[in-house]
Amino acid sequence: MKYHPPAGSQDPDAKYVTGQPGKVRGSAVPAEAVEHPQREIVEVIRQAGLTPSGDDLTQLWQAIGQAITAAKPGLATTTAPGLVQIGDGLSITTQGLLSVLTATAAQAGIMRPDGTTCRVQDGVLSVPQQVNEYMEGWRTSWVGVPRPWRGTALPPDHCWANGDFVAFADWPELKAVYEAGGFAGMLMAWNADKDTKAANLGQWRPDDAEPTGLFTPNLTGQFLRCWGPGIERQAGSWQADAFQGHGHILYAGVDSGSSGGGGYMNFWQRNHDKAIKEPISLDGYGTARIADETRPANLALPVIIYLGQPAAN
Repeated sequence: MKYHPPAGSQDPDAKYVTGQPGKVRGSAVPAEAVEHPQREIVEVIRQAGLTPSGDDLTQLWQAIGQAITAAKPGLATTTAPGLVQIGDGLSITTQGLLSVLTATAAQAGIMRPDGTTCRVQDGVLSVPQQVNEYMEGWRTSWVGVPRPWRGTALPPDHCWANGDFVAFADWPELKAVYEAGGFAGMLMAWNADKDTKAANLGQWRPDDAEPTGLFTPNLTGQFLRCWGPGIERQAGSWQADAFQGHGHILYAGVDSGSSGGGGYMNFWQRNHDKAIKEPISLDGYGTARIADETRPANLALPVIIYLGQPAAN
């Protein structure tokens, strides 16, 4: 609605003057100043669906109330903005302030971003550093760990577990694991003799007293046995094939009645002692290793299981 100044005024924003008989002449009121406000009010009443009436002077108030109700937003959803109801963890104080509970170990609530492990950017909570640190720790935990693979093509940043030499200069993370004691219990001396090397095919070996790299375990062509605490064998040690100790008994004889009149029985027995670990002769039929079990040649390797994140205290 446009403002209509007193009639004859050159100032579009001129004020109206109240007349005083014999002193001040009152402002002349143009017709638009009376007509236009009435039409504005009547239009509001009609838009609200009411019929303008001279007997009801509350119609403008009613129309405004209906307009407010019609413009009231619905409840908020995940796809549309709207009103949010107060639920668990939220309350309204006597001063009309919205109170939000702070999260604790025993109470659900709102987390306060610390700017390091999580932060708010453009209204969005993100935890990139925490996730990256966790994934990086998981990745580095696999450095130097033999594992099965799905094909015969070597993937990037890997080597075969075949006894080859791996240089620290090429693989600094392998060096970091070595220097941190990550191969404890799975290392043989750098100057181990031939027999020690043959007996510990599953172990890593430095190339020198001040090593420049490591020789990998040689797991090719071997059966693997799981090693764990309480196993008497040394982790990474190689074990020859053997069969379980047992005995042989042979009976041979002739009944009485032969010349000489006296019966006799010849008896021969041979027991293979379980304590015998070295190959023994089979009387021209090769050699055999006798042990307390029957087994193929194998390597004893530690086996671990990932359990995930621990429960909260």
